[in-house]
Amino acid sequence: MIPQVPRLRLLVGFCLGVVGCAPSSSQGARHLHRVDGQLVSTPAPNPRAYEAYLRARLALDLAPPDFDRATAAIELALRHDPFDPHLWTTRAEIYAAAGNLDEANRSLDEALELRPGYAPAESLRAQLDTPPTQRGI
Repeated sequence: MIPQVPRLRLLVGFCLGVVGCAPSSSQGARHLHRVDGQLVSTPAPNPRAYEAYLRARLALDLAPPDFDRATAAIELALRHDPFDPHLWTTRAEIYAAAGNLDEANRSLDEALELRPGYAPAESLRAQLDTPPTQRGI
């Protein structure tokens, strides 16, 4: 079995390698996928924002989570792509997990302003509105 830290570095290296192969402009390849049964096309994510997002996610998923690194990484991601509701929702998740519910709710407000009805933000908002003993975060 691979030790935890080298496995994490291997995963980060792989993810960064994949990001490095992504188009470097918003004019690059588009991704086709289905939303509610309809085929839609979305632009490729900003590679720098995506790399920072992956770093934030990895820091949050550590046991115990590294909230400082997760926060710094998601802030960097948002500097590269401030109009992505997923990044704002991830920021809210980080702050909620760290116990800062006010900042988490501000981030969810931003995500929902960018994309009203955005399901991941709505779901996290519902979790935050649930009593702490019943939360899944």
